This record gives sequence, structure tokens and C-alpha cells, in this order.
Amino acid sequence: MTSMRRRLGVFAALVAVGATLTACAGSAEKTVAYTESVVALAAGETLVVDFGDINPSVGDDWVITKEPDPAVLGEGDAEFTTDAPDGMTGAPGELVYRFPTTGAGTTVIAFEYRFRGEVPDDPDEQKSAEITVTVK
Repeated sequence: MTSMRRRLGVFAALVAVGATLTACAGSAEKTVAYTESVVALAAGETLVVDFGDINPSVGDDWVITKEPDPAVLGEGDAEFTTDAPDGMTGAPGELVYRFPTTGAGTTVIAFEYRFRGEVPDDPDEQKSAEITVTVK
């Protein structure tokens, strides 16, 4: 009976380790601020570019102006999250773009800040970002 309990204990430990490794493998992300100019990723990681707080309800937005090489990174997926109650307008939130890795190599992604769909006239409000990404 003790032998059976040991085997069950070992089996349970292996299942727990396997579940942990599976969870880690599925959630490998590297988050960088949009102000970073260079980033290195491992194959299988997802690049998350963080633009911080924006307020799309007043016209804030960041757009991709140079797509990455699809052989290195997949298409960028914008995600805007807010703590505001559903239906509430005018609330800021956080914007990130996610790019899954697709292969080894180096590519460049470029972004530009837009206000109500346009580059702001005021040079102090004009912002852009260019990130060189290497996947190993």
C-alpha cells in the first residue's frame, strides 16, 4: 500500500510539473515600452509593445506605419483595456500591440501617434516609435 501511495504521489508531482511547464510555454511574452529601440526574443515568445495610457474617446491612437517582416513576426493585434464600466465614454485605458514570433531573423516595426486620425500639427505632440526586433 505504501508503494502505491508513493507511485501516486510521484505521478501527481509529475502532472503538476507538466501543467506548470505547459502554462509557461503558452504564455511566454516579452513586454517593452514603445520607447525601446531594440529587443531580442526567443522563438515562441510574443512581443508586447506597451503604449501606456491613451484615450481613444478623445481621438488618441497609435498606428503601425511599418509592418514587420511576416517571416519573423506575425501581424500585430491591438488591445485596448480600461477599468471603466461598460458603456462609459471618455475613460482612458492602456494600449498594447501583440506580435507572435513566426521565425528567426531581424525586422523593424514602426508606429506613429495620431490624434483624431491625423498626425498632430504641434511638433511637441508628434510621436513615433521604431523598434528593431531580433528573434533567435
